[in-house]
Amino acid sequence: MALFRYLNALFWHHWLRRRGVKFSGDLHTLRKKAVLQVEEGVTIGRVRLESRDLSVGALTYIRSGSELFNISRIGRFCSIGNGVILGQDKAAHPLDWVSTHPFQFTDSNFPYEGGIAPAELGHDVWIGRDAMVMEGVKVGTGAVIATRAVVTRDVPPYAIVAGVPARVIKYRHSPELIADLLASAWWDMPLEQLLRLPLPQPEAFVAEQRSLERIERAGYRRMSLSRQGCHELLHEQSK
Repeated sequence: MALFRYLNALFWHHWLRRRGVKFSGDLHTLRKKAVLQVEEGVTIGRVRLESRDLSVGALTYIRSGSELFNISRIGRFCSIGNGVILGQDKAAHPLDWVSTHPFQFTDSNFPYEGGIAPAELGHDVWIGRDAMVMEGVKVGTGAVIATRAVVTRDVPPYAIVAGVPARVIKYRHSPELIADLLASAWWDMPLEQLLRLPLPQPEAFVAEQRSLERIERAGYRRMSLSRQGCHELLHEQSK
């Protein structure tokens, strides 16, 4: 049985690699009936995956030691460090019952639904080592979350947050430039076209992108992973 599981894991690792995805874990580490959808260029280290339905965008990487609980979406070009916790439960245990212990609703006649809305990350989000994002929190595109920050509320696009609980320290760009970058939707462009633009100079980048006769749209392949195996989604399913 152990040999079969090893060979099965090896087969799917190679299958994903041929499609531009690096997944260090074993598909059996996914929750029963859970589905993980990933685009080309995604790299996922050895992480704990508890989310039931999660999509991860192109070129995003998640370092080993991270834990993904109640989270439904991670955008493209995200950089997630080691030991990050995403979608941490806020209400996994009842506070207004006799006890907070799960014995009350495990194999009993007292149902308890503690979960709330899943967390979501926009595109180009950078999260430092050992940071925590609580469930229900929406992190805007371009945001930066500092090392060991605990994020309990929504983070605006391009904000830099730090602390416990996390608060906005500053913004990466001016309000005008933030609006321009969000309107540009640059994360939908193919890498080949992006790399021909002045990426180190955001103002010049926006100006040159606007002057393009045609803005191409990236056609990233998309894969679905579950305990049963992997398959490539059709383009219509990936929208």
